[in-house]
Formats: sequence, C-alpha cells, structure tokens
Amino acid sequence: MKEKYKLWVFIWTIGLLAWLVFLILKITGRVKIRGYEKRKVRPGASGLILIANHPSLWEPAILPFLFFPRCLFSQKLLPISVVDKNDYYNKIWFSPFRMACLPVERGNAREELKAMDAMIEILNQGRILILYPEGGRTSKGEEFKFSCSGRKIRRFKKGLRRLFLNSHAVIWPVWTEGGDKVMPRFSFPHIWAETVIKPGEPFKPEARKSEILEVLEGVLLELGDR
Repeated sequence: MKEKYKLWVFIWTIGLLAWLVFLILKITGRVKIRGYEKRKVRPGASGLILIANHPSLWEPAILPFLFFPRCLFSQKLLPISVVDKNDYYNKIWFSPFRMACLPVERGNAREELKAMDAMIEILNQGRILILYPEGGRTSKGEEFKFSCSGRKIRRFKKGLRRLFLNSHAVIWPVWTEGGDKVMPRFSFPHIWAETVIKPGEPFKPEARKSEILEVLEGVLLELGDR
C-alpha cells in the first residue's frame, strides 16, 4: 500500500507537471504525433511493449507521455521505462524518476537475466514497458540496419529474443525523428527544435526464434519510412 501511495504522488506531481510541458510542446508544434489512436495504448492481459529507435536522450523523456492522461487514473497504465543502471538509474539527479523505471546493468549477464525476469513479470501483470532494443543511442552503435530510404538503427540486442518470445506481449512500434536536434550530444538542448513521433500498429509477432529480432527491426524501419 505504501508503494502504491508513493506512486500516486509521483504520477500526480512530477508526472503531471512534465505532461503539461509535453502538452505545450504539442500545442506549439514542437512535438508532432502522426498516427496516434487511443486504442493503441491499451496493454491487454499479456502487457504491451513499446519499442522505439533511440537517436538521442530526448525519446526517453517524452515517449511516456503517449500514455497520459490515462495513467493519472490507473497505475496499470503508467509505462515502466527500461534504463541503464549505471549511466542513469543510480545517479542522484535521476532519483525522482526511479519509480517509473526498471534498471538494467548492461554487461553483467546475471543482472541482465534478473532484469529480463522483472520485465516479463511486469508484462504478465498486464502492464506497459518502454524499451529501446538498440541498447543505447543509435550513433554509438557499430552494427546497423538500414531502411529503403537510408534511415538506420542499431541491430537489436540478441538477449531480447527471450523477452519477445516468452512474454507473449503486444508490440507497439514507435518511430521518432528530431531528438538528436533537440538534445545534440555536444551542445546545449534546443527545446525549440521539432520532434516527430510516428506510432505504428500494435501487433503480436509470429516469427520463429531465429527471426524475431530481424522482423522487429524491419517493422520499426518500415514505420520510419512512412
């Protein structure tokens, strides 16, 4: 009960204030969402995994608000974002956001397995995960996959096969553009720059184990080309 109360406080303070900023960005045209429908944010009994490309640090800051204002009234609809434990979750400045995040200690096989089990448990509860399968920002990758028009993503982390195959969750692909201009790596944030968010169609993958990541990579890149 205590944890639920703390979560309500988080949602109605930090969450609400940040959502109002997000609304201002939408109203002023700084954030544009193409293809959004309310039905797409329903997790269902097996949960929902939002997968997105990760060109910058801007996407983790704004994509959770695709689920507002509904999660103001249902904790089940509050998305849990998967974040790097050492680079973000353990930092003091990140402490206000920990309640809506699941940490992953990348490079530590045992801890990665624990995090995977936690993700599957969240989905089994019919809840929502926000996941960046590239495992980090696109520009930091070494192996890439390209779309027909030249858009690119890092190849998805192989360890995610277990999550996609064992959770039976619905996958919601979301493509973003412009985040690298809002938050460039070696400059101050340019909050006035435009961000485009393209929510795709939720679906349950039916690919074999060896093909699941390649299928999801293709779906995300195809969405980016639309």
